[in-house]
Amino acid sequence: MYNFYVYLITLAIISPIVAYNRDYILKKISISKEIMIISLLILIFYGLQLLINKKDIMKPIDGKTMKLLVINGLLTSVGLYLGAKVLMKENVFKYKSIQKSVYLVALVIIAACVYGQKLNIKTLLGVLLVIVGAYLIDLNIK
Repeated sequence: MYNFYVYLITLAIISPIVAYNRDYILKKISISKEIMIISLLILIFYGLQLLINKKDIMKPIDGKTMKLLVINGLLTSVGLYLGAKVLMKENVFKYKSIQKSVYLVALVIIAACVYGQKLNIKTLLGVLLVIVGAYLIDLNIK
């Protein structure tokens, strides 16, 4: 059964664990090797899931969906690489705490400018408070 908050809390717990694991891993192997191994494990895991559940692996995909998959694949690749570079240079706590704040600000800007999301004073105040919070965290970590 789907519960938004349970999923959100689960993802919130997984994220820092993955970040600290990745910080350790990147001290031992290259970024490219780490991304390749993780991608291979994801492919194996979900490939087996499709085979076990007898899902059609090669179901045709329409042109727009394929274009968006390629774009998302490229953006994910860039994101994984850049995230690894930051982890290699910065404190994991600093990176993850400020990353979420920056992501929220970027989400609001992109949602409003690209996707036509309406903003109100509460949203703008919330973004301002997030920026102030990120600044205070950054001051604490230096």
